[in-house]
Amino acid sequence: MLIPLLAALLAQQAPSLTLDDALRQALQSRGRPASAAAGVAEARAERRLAGQLPNPGVTYERTGDSPRQHLFVDQSFAWLLTRGADRAAAAAGIRRAQADSVQTMAELAQDVRIAFFEALGAGETLRLIEEEVGFSDSLTRIARARLDVGDISRLEFEQVAQDGRRAQHLLSETLETARNARAALSRAIGWTGETPPVPRGVLDAGLDVDTSLVLSPDSIPAVRAAVADSLAAAHTLRSARLGRLPIPSVTAGAEWDDPGDPGHTLSVFGFSLPLPLWNSGGADVALASARAGFAAAEARETRLEAVRALAEARIRLEESGRRARFARDSLVPAARELRLRAVAAYRAGETGVLPVLDALRSERDVVLTGVQDLQAFQEALARWRALFGRVE
Repeated sequence: MLIPLLAALLAQQAPSLTLDDALRQALQSRGRPASAAAGVAEARAERRLAGQLPNPGVTYERTGDSPRQHLFVDQSFAWLLTRGADRAAAAAGIRRAQADSVQTMAELAQDVRIAFFEALGAGETLRLIEEEVGFSDSLTRIARARLDVGDISRLEFEQVAQDGRRAQHLLSETLETARNARAALSRAIGWTGETPPVPRGVLDAGLDVDTSLVLSPDSIPAVRAAVADSLAAAHTLRSARLGRLPIPSVTAGAEWDDPGDPGHTLSVFGFSLPLPLWNSGGADVALASARAGFAAAEARETRLEAVRALAEARIRLEESGRRARFARDSLVPAARELRLRAVAAYRAGETGVLPVLDALRSERDVVLTGVQDLQAFQEALARWRALFGRVE
């Protein structure tokens, strides 16, 4: 009885968390939300940088020749043609960062959901195994009473006692799994308390989710990110092409301090034009064109992959839900009914111990399978939500 008492003591000392509590804790304690926000902030800063006008250059000279002092201001206007394309490429970068942020948050929520329901399932398994231990103890007492009156043999009693010992061994393994699952949940939500929290909820939550909705692959963050990359590459290509056009830089200034002409200032105005002597920007255009083609191809592939992932996720969600419902509504109740009838028949002396042991083991296997099916459904549901960037 030490193991059940230890499990009960741990459960009493630990704080309990609902799924919403776990998600809020993760958003507050994990580093992913901050990194996602920083990524979007960086992309917005890059757009500001792409839209900034270049500062003019100021040159002052003092020479021994007349006139002695010179002041020139030089302003480049090459940005006039490329600024719009550069800002558009940076804006696409913001959309990419936002899609990445949504995906990051959704993956965090996915990890929390999976860890939460694994811990919840491990706790439910522990409770069920504790019930099985209680059933085995009860069966052992019945067998002892029948042995004392000479109704069964010593061998039959030992078979019952051995099954009880096996249940105790399984209970220890289950307790270890439950404690590890709670530790994994603590890691997933960034829990800093000394005692890992205990999840509070039902394992079949959301089991009746509607999967018949027609969802577009373009609503998947990965597709939105790939499309944004393609759009940014296309604008970068346009900027490279416009950048080949020669745009002059204007120079304006003044010269003064001429001893031969005191008190007069001479105005200076001119411009410089880039001379495409060694290259005309063709390599930049070729590089940008290749990158744009690659990004467009990646966007198409990502959309096709999203269609496949959507179909697989839907199938996994539907089939895992069907198995979980069947186990919950049919397999588990039938196994429990068989065990109750077998124990009642054994208590009345109508049957031997082997049918009872078979019924106990069958119920144990069915119950554990049912919990695993519900956990598999919850994992499929978590991945389904994360596929579309859903956190709630």
